[in-house]
Amino acid sequence: MRSNVNILGSYWTLAAGTAPLGQEVCAHDIHRRVECAGRAGYTGMGFWHADLAHLRETIGFAELKSVLASNGIVHIEVEWLNDWYGAGAARAASDANRALLLDAAEALGAGHIKVSDLASEGIGLDQMTEEFATLCAQAAERGTSILFEMLPAAFSSLPSLDQVLSLTRGAGAANGGIMLDNLHIHRTGTPLSDIATKLTPSDLIGVEINDGTWAQPVDFLDSVIHRRLLPGDGELDINGFMQAVWQTGFDGPVGVEVMNEYCRYWDLETTAQVSFRKTSAVLEAARGSAS
Repeated sequence: MRSNVNILGSYWTLAAGTAPLGQEVCAHDIHRRVECAGRAGYTGMGFWHADLAHLRETIGFAELKSVLASNGIVHIEVEWLNDWYGAGAARAASDANRALLLDAAEALGAGHIKVSDLASEGIGLDQMTEEFATLCAQAAERGTSILFEMLPAAFSSLPSLDQVLSLTRGAGAANGGIMLDNLHIHRTGTPLSDIATKLTPSDLIGVEINDGTWAQPVDFLDSVIHRRLLPGDGELDINGFMQAVWQTGFDGPVGVEVMNEYCRYWDLETTAQVSFRKTSAVLEAARGSAS
């Protein structure tokens, strides 16, 4: 079953058994992972840097691209780059990930590389903007884009739409933009109307959804990596979020990014089928409300 909206299954949603800061390389065969995603209805998939390094050494990016194409997976996301603005050992490790992600994006035809700014204290906006512009220029040479994921203040020094737009617009790169996650939008207290009124078609954006509780969590990190819910299983206004997004003129694939301590133990088939079905239902309802 296909949705009227192209849906991209993020790495953490479809790579059963994986978790950030835990088992980051998926133990399941990549052919099965892609086949299950395509059979469920997904037209896009995301890949985490640690898994990409493993796949490059095992089947190679050329074979991976062929497997994706043969299963109808045409929208590709690669992630996650941090410390791209800093110096020292953290920057050296980041640069190694940068090289990997740029290679993977070019080889797989990825639409974007997702980045953010964990642990960016002491880094000024001017420096970050300059580094973001450099990163975007390198991505442009590989035929891909850079999307900065807006995060809450618990994780980021740029926890507002205005601050992130200062970065992305300030860089002056046509292939640089913002990744909007509805959970993070909610937890930054950003009014949904700001998405529709402040973003323009020239602001390259990516979108991903998941669900959760309306109340702010006591432990932000735990809530992000263990307690996200599938779309429709929580209290967040995904309908309103998507309508605001579509008002900007956005017509790209919508990612679903769920990190849940129970869902990650499902088998591949169940993970793909249930996550796609729930996401598709929520997006179709939002489309119907917008028409």
